Amino acid sequence: MDQGPTILVADADEETRLALIETIIEVEPSAKVISATNGLELSRALASGPIDIVLIDVVLPQTNGADLLAWRNSGSAGPRSMVVLVTDLLATGWPSVARRIGAYDVILKPLAKQNVERVIEASRVTRRRLSLMVVDPSAATRKLITRLLGQSQFSFEVVEAPGGKDAVRLAKRRSFDMAIVEQNLPDFPALEVACLVNDRYPEAKLVMMGVEIEERLLKQLETFGVSGFLKKPFSFTDVDKIVHRVFGLWHPYLITAIQAEEAKAAAAAALAG
Repeated sequence: MDQGPTILVADADEETRLALIETIIEVEPSAKVISATNGLELSRALASGPIDIVLIDVVLPQTNGADLLAWRNSGSAGPRSMVVLVTDLLATGWPSVARRIGAYDVILKPLAKQNVERVIEASRVTRRRLSLMVVDPSAATRKLITRLLGQSQFSFEVVEAPGGKDAVRLAKRRSFDMAIVEQNLPDFPALEVACLVNDRYPEAKLVMMGVEIEERLLKQLETFGVSGFLKKPFSFTDVDKIVHRVFGLWHPYLITAIQAEEAKAAAAAALAG
């Protein structure tokens, strides 16, 4: 049995803090839960040992996020530790704050059981180092996917294959948690690549990639284990969404909020220009 996550709950309000701890234990009885009521206690808790999830009130006394940022930059947190900001109000500017400290999401109080379940389920995936095969004849596309995945909360070991034959050879030698396959490979049918990976590794998440695909064809591909389609051209949000979708995870509000914030800034810049 996997060891339960270590979860830090940082909130000055005792009733809120205890209610959240109770919900966490209900959802994940194996979890180790520690708490903090202010910035000083938060710093001590962060220094006490590995922490998988930090649930922190955005107005926690005696902290401005610098301690979390220092924790991140020190390397003590590790790339797989998850920070979730908890707030009474989703105010303008929180997406920028969350992004600065590397938060996974921003969630409104009170956190319901469903919220806690989603965070813990996401943590189960982000705490793993996932092996991913990217199959595309374009080196630029393969590098782009690798770069965009590096911005996400997930940790990937990316293996690139320029064609279907290379992908088949790789799949025969080692396992993969996920594969993203260009649907129009010049040297080998992409569907056969997907079938081989699915036969050998039924738990692997398979994604087809291309400019367009008919809904009817995508439904047929599901029979062969394909669980998503990544449409070209794509952005970080598109890649992040497809990873969340294929692993059955709820997509964070924060990513959508950041995307909206960036679109608004781009529109303002266009008007000014």
